[in-house]
Formats: sequence, C-alpha cells, structure tokens
Amino acid sequence: MSGVAEAVHVVWGVSRAEAIRDALRLQGCKARVIALPNCLSVGPIDPSDPDARRRWARENLRDDDASDWDEPEAPWTEATAPDVHPIVWVCLSNAAEHASFLAFTSRMAGRPFDIVDATGLGISTVGGVSPIWSLGLLRPEEIVASGLSARRRPVAPAESAAASEAWSQLQRENAPLRVVRDGQLVSAPLEHFDPVLTELATPDWELVVKLIGRALHHLNTEVDPPGQGTGSEFLFARVLALGEAGILEVTGSGPGMREFEVRRPAIRSSS
Repeated sequence: MSGVAEAVHVVWGVSRAEAIRDALRLQGCKARVIALPNCLSVGPIDPSDPDARRRWARENLRDDDASDWDEPEAPWTEATAPDVHPIVWVCLSNAAEHASFLAFTSRMAGRPFDIVDATGLGISTVGGVSPIWSLGLLRPEEIVASGLSARRRPVAPAESAAASEAWSQLQRENAPLRVVRDGQLVSAPLEHFDPVLTELATPDWELVVKLIGRALHHLNTEVDPPGQGTGSEFLFARVLALGEAGILEVTGSGPGMREFEVRRPAIRSSS
C-alpha cells in the first residue's frame, strides 16, 4: 500500500463536473471528478439534511420543483473521504458555487485540500476579454485555453478556518437565500429578488417565461456582482407568490411558466 492519497477533483453541479472532466481528459488527466449536488445558496442549511430542505421546498416552491430536490449524501462522502486529496474548483462570485465551497471546507474540518479558484478570471473572446462569474459558463476547451488548472494551490489553514467560520455563521442565520456581496456570501430573505421581478414586469400581459428570461439576463449581466444563485424555477415560484399577494397580476392554469401570463397591475387613479 503506497499511502499516497488519490487526487480527486470536486465541483458543484453535474454540468460543471462534466466540463472539468472533459477538460482534464484533453490534458491527459484521468482523475475522478465528483459533482456535489446541493444548491446551498437556496433553502435551509441548519439542519442541512435532505428531508428538511425538501420540506422547505414544498412550502416555498412549486410542487414540481420541490420534487426535484434530490440531494444524495454519497458525493459529499466520496469527496471528503480520508483516503483522497480533494482539489476543489470554484468561482466565488457565483453564490451556489461559493456556498458549496464553504460547506465543503466545513466538512473537511481542517484537513488539507487544494483549490482551483476561477474568481476574477477573464476569457479572451472575439470582442475582447470576457469576465467569468461562474464555472458554468466555461466549455472544456476554454478551461484548457485559460490555463485554469495551473491556478491550483493548497488552501492555507487560516483560509480554511475562515471559510468554516463563515459557513457556521450562515448556518446560524439559516436564511432562505444566500447571495454574494463584496466578495462574501451573505444571508438574504426569500423576497430578495422580488423587486427585480416587479420592476421588469410590463403593464401588458405577457408569458411569465418572458419576464423570467429578462430577470435572469438582468441578474446575470447587468448587476454587480452577477451570478446571484437563482434560477428560473425559483423566480417562477416568486412570480406566483407575487400574484397571490396582488403585487403582480398572474393568470393561467399551468403547470409551466409558458401557461401563465403576468403583468404589472394598472395604477388606479383616485376620483
């Protein structure tokens, strides 16, 4: 028995794991890549067990979306096993990736691991250098061309301790959402994205999917920082909640966002 720990690459999300795996193969590396499942920028994290998070999802999201919260423990167990040396890939400007990194660091409990940090990375394009706020934006060829693997470094003990403490603080707050502010992951209320939806709604009826598309474009390209850890399903649930509250007008029988229409309520003039 050699005693040399197996190097495994770890990242949040299946699609990111597939891109990193393909990029590593292009560079002749056949190491395992483990995809961490939980989107920990949304929902309760104290406790962070799947049953508690599914209950929260059933109460705050649409039933169809809540049923998709499959968060197995096995990937976490594999990624933090004592006989492996993890290499965590992350872009800390993305809320979901940032949350996963903090939770992973906490689970490592001070054990050493490496990081490939894409925060602040820029990719050369035809139009110039494009800033990358999420690993999910990178194709395998871009990962290779950017030399991202060369950014691998050990996580310093002080850095690990600070990340673990940050996660403990977020667990104590146990907010519905977590977003990035000034480079840090901070707690946010369930209604955090509601102003975006109400401001972007039009006075004319339109499909809900169009409003959500505009909101995602705004959150991902027009705000600083972008990549605030929300998706179409969560915003869909918030549109319906705003409709129930009378803040937006929503009509339709569903089940999908293409079967609902939405508009900003008309301002009633006083007479």
